[in-house]
Amino acid sequence: MSDLPFTLDQLRILKAIAAEGSFKRAADSLYVSQPAVSLQVQNLERQLDVPLFDRGGRRAQLTEAGHLLLSYGDRILTLCQETCRAIEDLQNLQGGTLIIGASQTTGTYLLPRMIGLFRQHYPRCGSAITCPLHPPNGLERC
Repeated sequence: MSDLPFTLDQLRILKAIAAEGSFKRAADSLYVSQPAVSLQVQNLERQLDVPLFDRGGRRAQLTEAGHLLLSYGDRILTLCQETCRAIEDLQNLQGGTLIIGASQTTGTYLLPRMIGLFRQHYPRCGSAITCPLHPPNGLERC
């Protein structure tokens, strides 16, 4: 699999330039130097082999390719943020599913109360209980 022709930082820079209207203001908003922003845009244009900005005016104007990359880049950055939030939620038990396997007796008499307490503490997590109807060899498993 080949490497992608852009980085997330380059997409952030493109988004900032489009939002701010200039390379200098984008650099200021990202707390980097204007030459660093210009260099990243030059590298991005070279890697994609297409101009992303019309040079000439006082305001940074995206080309058609620039608008296309901005549209997809925005979606990519949003998905990255959502992914980070989902992983953080999972780590903090704010998302995910608890799956418990139990014997018929345990599943009937003990787990409903425990699952109720779990749901009170972690309302955004799902839960599922699996209890065999007919345990193998007529024995319940613990």
